[in-house]
Amino acid sequence: MLKAITAAAVLMSPAAAMADNVVAKTGESVANFFKDEGAEVEVTIDSVGDPLLKVDYYGNNFTILYYGCTNNSDCEVVEFYSGYSTKGSVRLAKINQWNAENRFSRGYIDDDGDARLEMDVFLGDNGMSADDFARTIGIWNRAMQDFEEFIDWN
Repeated sequence: MLKAITAAAVLMSPAAAMADNVVAKTGESVANFFKDEGAEVEVTIDSVGDPLLKVDYYGNNFTILYYGCTNNSDCEVVEFYSGYSTKGSVRLAKINQWNAENRFSRGYIDDDGDARLEMDVFLGDNGMSADDFARTIGIWNRAMQDFEEFIDWN
């Protein structure tokens, strides 16, 4: 009986509760989430050595960058990023309209006149449950689709 109570206590502890959380401490947790979902993921590093993922998720291609890292690990934030080679065809007023009307993602025009879409997700020390992370990915995918339609992308 004591073993059963001890096992139940362990399973209800914060460490056990976050055991399956998606965290940004390294690139592996987020990459494994996408791989488990059937996505193709390339794990690499950015120009300062922080993790960077290139993801093909059901035909949606995007990059995940890591921020708030200490010595290229122990990161707190991931940023979903998608770029569109629009070469100045999308006006700044249109991007401003997008930003005014959309809550979670933000668009901008880079120095080359190309449209960009980003969404930051704070995962902190404990991360996010896989279910909540899946919902977050759903928000991102919908934002990408809506943005592509908004800027008349292909």
